[in-house]
Amino acid sequence: MLHRIRKIVNVKPYTIVCEWTNGEIRAIILEEKIREWSIEPGSVYKNLLTASIFNKVKLDAESHTLYWNGLIKMTDDNGKSFNAPLDIDPEVLYQLSIPVNEKNNVDNIAA
Repeated sequence: MLHRIRKIVNVKPYTIVCEWTNGEIRAIILEEKIREWSIEPGSVYKNLLTASIFNKVKLDAESHTLYWNGLIKMTDDNGKSFNAPLDIDPEVLYQLSIPVNEKNNVDNIAA
């Protein structure tokens, strides 16, 4: 089964609660993974450790995953630089998430 995100329910640094296309509500707890991904010099993920940037997460309605606008610097075929979104594969996000239930409710997880 392909896991895709239907909607963002709640966002707090560094946790995003989402409704998935299979009907599940799951919390994606990202701080530890972002710190791991940020170890490399020049890592684009390091920007996500700034709460105000992290909280600007959006849902891509076409690919059903999360993204942050303008965090990747790219160059086109003519050498012109431009900013592109940073996204994370929804399967990776699903693996990093935990189910939200009575024990793990939205308020406790994203507090």
